[in-house]
Amino acid sequence: MKLLIQLCSVVVLILCSQNIKAETVITVSQSNSAKQPVSLQYKQSPRLVQVIKDSLENSAPLANQHKSLAIYWLAAGLYDYSTEAEFQQKQQQIIHLLKTQYDDMETPQNIKALKSLSAWFTANKFMKRELIQLDYDSIRLEDELNPLLTGRYLLTLPSKPEHVLVLGAVEQNGSQPFIVRQSATEYLNNAIPLNDSESSYAWLIQPDGKLEHYPIAYWNQHHIDIAPGAIIYLDFQGVRDNEQQLNQQILELLRHWIR
Repeated sequence: MKLLIQLCSVVVLILCSQNIKAETVITVSQSNSAKQPVSLQYKQSPRLVQVIKDSLENSAPLANQHKSLAIYWLAAGLYDYSTEAEFQQKQQQIIHLLKTQYDDMETPQNIKALKSLSAWFTANKFMKRELIQLDYDSIRLEDELNPLLTGRYLLTLPSKPEHVLVLGAVEQNGSQPFIVRQSATEYLNNAIPLNDSESSYAWLIQPDGKLEHYPIAYWNQHHIDIAPGAIIYLDFQGVRDNEQQLNQQILELLRHWIR
Protein backbone atom coordinates (compact mmCIF):
# COMPACT_ATOMS: atom_id res chain seq x y z
CA MET A 1 0.00 0.00 0.00
CA LYS A 2 1.52 3.29 -1.06
CA LEU A 3 0.89 6.17 1.33
CA LEU A 4 1.37 9.78 0.27
CA ILE A 5 1.47 12.27 3.10
CA GLN A 6 1.18 16.02 2.68
CA LEU A 7 0.86 18.95 5.01
CA CYS A 8 -1.24 21.61 3.30
CA SER A 9 -4.24 23.84 3.86
CA VAL A 10 -7.72 22.70 2.83
CA VAL A 11 -7.51 24.77 -0.38
CA VAL A 12 -4.04 23.47 -1.27
CA LEU A 13 -5.15 19.93 -0.43
CA ILE A 14 -7.68 20.03 -3.27
CA LEU A 15 -5.05 21.32 -5.70
CA CYS A 16 -2.48 18.77 -4.56
CA SER A 17 -4.98 15.95 -5.05
CA GLN A 18 -6.03 16.74 -8.61
CA ASN A 19 -3.39 14.58 -10.30
CA ILE A 20 -3.44 11.74 -7.77
CA LYS A 21 -5.85 8.91 -8.40
CA ALA A 22 -6.32 7.96 -4.77
CA GLU A 23 -8.82 5.32 -3.71
CA THR A 24 -9.14 6.85 -0.25
CA VAL A 25 -8.32 10.32 1.10
CA ILE A 26 -8.40 11.03 4.84
CA THR A 27 -8.14 14.58 6.15
CA VAL A 28 -6.92 14.50 9.76
CA SER A 29 -7.72 17.42 12.03
CA GLN A 30 -7.29 17.92 15.76
CA SER A 31 -10.15 20.42 15.83
CA ASN A 32 -12.83 21.61 13.42
CA SER A 33 -11.02 24.98 13.26
CA ALA A 34 -7.53 23.66 12.48
CA LYS A 35 -6.12 25.54 9.48
CA GLN A 36 -3.54 22.98 8.40
CA PRO A 37 -4.87 19.42 8.57
CA VAL A 38 -2.83 16.40 7.52
CA SER A 39 -3.87 14.67 4.30
CA LEU A 40 -3.39 10.89 4.04
CA GLN A 41 -3.87 9.51 0.52
CA TYR A 42 -4.04 5.80 -0.30
CA LYS A 43 -4.03 4.13 -3.72
CA GLN A 44 -5.85 1.13 -2.23
CA SER A 45 -8.59 1.07 0.39
CA PRO A 46 -6.90 0.91 3.80
CA ARG A 47 -8.14 -0.74 6.95
CA LEU A 48 -9.31 1.59 9.69
CA VAL A 49 -6.46 0.55 11.98
CA GLN A 50 -3.95 1.58 9.29
CA VAL A 51 -5.59 4.99 8.98
CA ILE A 52 -5.51 5.54 12.74
CA LYS A 53 -1.87 4.39 12.93
CA ASP A 54 -0.82 6.69 10.08
CA SER A 55 -2.79 9.57 11.58
CA LEU A 56 -1.02 9.23 14.91
CA GLU A 57 2.40 8.95 13.27
CA ASN A 58 1.97 11.86 10.88
CA SER A 59 -0.03 14.40 12.87
CA ALA A 60 2.90 15.10 15.21
CA PRO A 61 3.79 18.38 13.41
CA LEU A 62 0.17 19.48 13.72
CA ALA A 63 0.10 18.58 17.40
CA ASN A 64 3.32 20.47 18.10
CA GLN A 65 2.12 23.51 16.18
CA HIS A 66 -1.16 23.76 18.07
CA LYS A 67 0.21 22.49 21.42
CA SER A 68 -2.64 20.00 21.59
CA LEU A 69 -3.36 17.82 24.56
CA ALA A 70 -3.82 14.05 24.46
CA ILE A 71 -6.46 12.73 22.06
CA TYR A 72 -9.91 12.27 23.60
CA TRP A 73 -10.87 9.06 21.83
CA LEU A 74 -14.49 9.13 23.03
CA ALA A 75 -15.07 12.22 20.88
CA ALA A 76 -12.89 11.22 17.90
CA GLY A 77 -14.99 11.15 14.75
CA LEU A 78 -14.84 9.79 11.20
CA TYR A 79 -17.05 11.80 8.82
CA ASP A 80 -17.97 10.98 5.22
CA TYR A 81 -17.35 13.92 2.83
CA SER A 82 -19.77 12.46 0.26
CA THR A 83 -22.66 13.38 2.60
CA GLU A 84 -21.66 17.04 2.98
CA ALA A 85 -24.38 18.43 0.68
CA GLU A 86 -27.04 16.16 2.17
CA PHE A 87 -26.27 17.30 5.69
CA GLN A 88 -26.11 20.96 4.70
CA GLN A 89 -29.66 20.52 3.42
CA LYS A 90 -30.75 18.92 6.71
CA GLN A 91 -29.10 21.77 8.59
CA GLN A 92 -30.95 24.39 6.54
CA GLN A 93 -34.26 22.56 7.01
CA ILE A 94 -33.85 22.70 10.79
CA ILE A 95 -32.87 26.36 10.75
CA HIS A 96 -35.97 27.11 8.63
CA LEU A 97 -38.22 25.10 10.97
CA LEU A 98 -36.84 26.90 14.02
CA LYS A 99 -37.58 30.26 12.39
CA THR A 100 -41.16 29.29 11.52
CA GLN A 101 -41.68 28.24 15.13
CA TYR A 102 -41.32 31.78 16.42
CA ASP A 103 -42.76 33.77 13.49
CA ASP A 104 -46.07 34.48 15.26
CA MET A 105 -45.08 33.53 18.80
CA GLU A 106 -45.68 35.97 21.65
CA THR A 107 -43.60 34.32 24.38
CA PRO A 108 -40.22 36.11 24.73
CA GLN A 109 -38.50 33.20 26.47
CA ASN A 110 -39.50 30.76 23.73
CA ILE A 111 -38.41 33.16 21.00
CA LYS A 112 -35.04 33.62 22.71
CA ALA A 113 -34.54 29.85 22.97
CA LEU A 114 -35.46 29.22 19.34
CA LYS A 115 -33.28 32.05 18.03
CA SER A 116 -30.24 31.01 20.06
CA LEU A 117 -30.65 27.39 18.97
CA SER A 118 -30.97 28.53 15.35
CA ALA A 119 -27.79 30.60 15.73
CA TRP A 120 -25.93 27.58 17.11
CA PHE A 121 -26.94 25.40 14.15
CA THR A 122 -25.97 28.17 11.72
CA ALA A 123 -22.48 28.42 13.24
CA ASN A 124 -21.65 24.70 13.16
CA LYS A 125 -20.96 22.01 10.57
CA PHE A 126 -22.33 18.51 10.05
CA MET A 127 -21.55 15.44 7.95
CA LYS A 128 -22.43 11.80 8.33
CA ARG A 129 -20.46 10.41 11.24
CA GLU A 130 -19.51 6.76 11.04
CA LEU A 131 -20.59 5.61 14.50
CA ILE A 132 -17.73 3.19 14.97
CA GLN A 133 -14.98 2.61 17.52
CA LEU A 134 -11.85 4.63 16.73
CA ASP A 135 -9.57 3.94 19.68
CA TYR A 136 -6.43 2.37 18.18
CA ASP A 137 -5.84 -0.07 21.03
CA SER A 138 -9.39 -1.41 20.68
CA ILE A 139 -9.72 -1.74 16.91
CA ARG A 140 -6.33 -3.37 16.28
CA LEU A 141 -7.34 -6.37 18.38
CA GLU A 142 -10.75 -7.11 16.81
CA ASP A 143 -11.27 -7.69 13.06
CA GLU A 144 -14.95 -6.71 13.16
CA LEU A 145 -13.94 -3.24 14.37
CA ASN A 146 -11.48 -2.79 11.50
CA PRO A 147 -13.38 -2.16 8.21
CA LEU A 148 -11.95 -1.13 4.85
CA LEU A 149 -12.36 2.56 4.03
CA THR A 150 -13.04 3.84 0.51
CA GLY A 151 -13.77 7.46 -0.36
CA ARG A 152 -13.06 10.81 1.27
CA TYR A 153 -13.28 11.21 5.02
CA LEU A 154 -12.57 13.72 7.75
CA LEU A 155 -10.96 12.23 10.86
CA THR A 156 -11.11 14.47 13.92
CA LEU A 157 -8.85 13.78 16.90
CA PRO A 158 -9.87 16.35 19.53
CA SER A 159 -8.43 16.88 22.97
CA LYS A 160 -10.64 16.41 26.04
CA PRO A 161 -13.05 19.33 26.49
CA GLU A 162 -13.99 20.90 29.80
CA HIS A 163 -17.64 21.57 29.02
CA VAL A 164 -21.05 20.03 28.38
CA LEU A 165 -23.38 21.47 25.75
CA VAL A 166 -27.03 22.12 26.70
CA LEU A 167 -29.46 22.75 23.85
CA GLY A 168 -33.18 22.79 23.10
CA ALA A 169 -36.13 24.15 25.05
CA VAL A 170 -34.04 26.23 27.45
CA GLU A 171 -33.51 29.96 27.77
CA GLN A 172 -29.71 29.68 27.70
CA ASN A 173 -28.53 27.40 24.91
CA GLY A 174 -24.79 26.81 25.05
CA SER A 175 -21.85 25.34 26.94
CA GLN A 176 -21.53 24.84 30.68
CA PRO A 177 -18.47 23.79 32.68
CA PHE A 178 -18.23 20.02 33.07
CA ILE A 179 -18.71 18.85 36.67
CA VAL A 180 -18.01 15.24 37.58
CA ARG A 181 -21.23 13.27 38.27
CA GLN A 182 -23.45 16.31 37.88
CA SER A 183 -26.87 15.23 36.63
CA ALA A 184 -28.68 16.33 33.50
CA THR A 185 -31.30 17.93 35.73
CA GLU A 186 -28.69 20.23 37.26
CA TYR A 187 -27.26 21.24 33.88
CA LEU A 188 -30.79 21.92 32.60
CA ASN A 189 -31.74 23.95 35.66
CA ASN A 190 -28.70 26.15 35.01
CA ALA A 191 -29.95 26.69 31.45
CA ILE A 192 -33.52 27.49 32.67
CA PRO A 193 -36.03 25.13 30.98
CA LEU A 194 -38.98 26.71 29.18
CA ASN A 195 -42.50 26.16 30.46
CA ASP A 196 -43.19 24.55 27.08
CA SER A 197 -40.64 21.76 27.44
CA GLU A 198 -40.52 18.04 28.21
CA SER A 199 -40.50 17.59 31.99
CA SER A 200 -39.86 13.86 32.45
CA TYR A 201 -36.94 13.02 30.15
CA ALA A 202 -34.07 14.73 28.37
CA TRP A 203 -31.78 13.34 25.70
CA LEU A 204 -28.11 12.67 26.30
CA ILE A 205 -25.76 12.38 23.34
CA GLN A 206 -22.41 11.13 24.57
CA PRO A 207 -19.26 12.30 22.72
CA ASP A 208 -19.14 9.01 20.74
CA GLY A 209 -22.66 9.65 19.37
CA LYS A 210 -24.45 7.24 21.70
CA LEU A 211 -28.01 8.45 22.35
CA GLU A 212 -29.62 7.90 25.77
CA HIS A 213 -32.97 8.87 27.30
CA TYR A 214 -32.16 10.61 30.59
CA PRO A 215 -34.86 10.72 33.32
CA ILE A 216 -35.11 14.18 34.88
CA ALA A 217 -38.36 14.13 36.93
CA TYR A 218 -38.51 13.60 40.69
CA TRP A 219 -40.41 10.32 40.21
CA ASN A 220 -38.02 8.64 37.77
CA GLN A 221 -34.60 9.77 38.95
CA HIS A 222 -31.80 7.55 37.71
CA HIS A 223 -28.20 8.69 37.42
CA ILE A 224 -26.34 8.31 34.12
CA ASP A 225 -22.74 9.50 33.92
CA ILE A 226 -22.31 12.41 31.52
CA ALA A 227 -18.94 12.55 29.76
CA PRO A 228 -17.06 15.79 29.01
CA GLY A 229 -18.17 17.06 25.62
CA ALA A 230 -21.61 15.44 25.82
CA ILE A 231 -24.78 17.15 24.59
CA ILE A 232 -27.95 17.40 26.67
CA TYR A 233 -31.03 18.16 24.59
CA LEU A 234 -34.45 19.07 26.03
CA ASP A 235 -37.48 18.56 23.78
CA PHE A 236 -39.83 21.39 22.87
CA GLN A 237 -43.35 20.40 23.86
CA GLY A 238 -46.79 21.97 24.05
CA VAL A 239 -46.84 24.81 21.50
CA ARG A 240 -46.69 23.51 17.91
CA ASP A 241 -48.05 20.39 16.24
CA ASN A 242 -44.74 19.69 14.50
CA GLU A 243 -42.57 19.74 17.64
CA GLN A 244 -42.07 15.98 17.82
CA GLN A 245 -40.79 15.93 14.23
CA LEU A 246 -38.54 18.93 14.89
CA ASN A 247 -37.08 17.36 18.04
CA GLN A 248 -36.26 14.14 16.19
CA GLN A 249 -34.62 15.96 13.29
CA ILE A 250 -32.50 17.99 15.69
CA LEU A 251 -31.41 14.93 17.66
CA GLU A 252 -30.40 13.05 14.54
CA LEU A 253 -28.36 15.97 13.23
CA LEU A 254 -26.63 16.55 16.58
CA ARG A 255 -25.17 13.04 16.46
CA HIS A 256 -23.32 14.09 13.30
CA TRP A 257 -21.91 17.38 14.59
CA ILE A 258 -18.28 17.94 13.62
CA ARG A 259 -16.54 18.79 16.87
